[in-house]
Amino acid sequence: MQTPTLLRGGLVAASLLLATQPLRAQADACSMLKPAEVTALLGGTASPTPKPNACIWKAGDEGKKLTVNKLKATGSSAEMAFMGARQGASHSGKTPVTDEPGLGDKAFSSLTSFGVALVVLKQGRVLQMAYYTGGEGTAKDQEALRPVAKQAVAAF
Repeated sequence: MQTPTLLRGGLVAASLLLATQPLRAQADACSMLKPAEVTALLGGTASPTPKPNACIWKAGDEGKKLTVNKLKATGSSAEMAFMGARQGASHSGKTPVTDEPGLGDKAFSSLTSFGVALVVLKQGRVLQMAYYTGGEGTAKDQEALRPVAKQAVAAF
């Protein structure tokens, strides 16, 4: 009888259609931003250094840098990583965690001892950005990072 074969074929087709992560081209971490965008943030001519799933942008010797990290976790693992990062950021209690609407599905930033940390969840993937300012992060630093983060998230 052909019913089991048809059923099996239907299940295979359904599993392909209902995959949790669609196949998509993903930009490497350095190509998500243009040098001019990062230069504006860092205050000098920015150059990228590619790393596996990450990019480090530096400009001059001012101590400022931007790191962009694409976490390998996807789907529910990415959701858990995002929530863990948010809980960790708010656990210190020193600085509030700020929701960042318009960046991915969910996003937050926090002021840190080194500058600003920003974490984005978009379509079951996590992007982390850290803006090293050379000192304690300020609301002005947070505001300066937002347009750069928006560009990175659009390419993510």
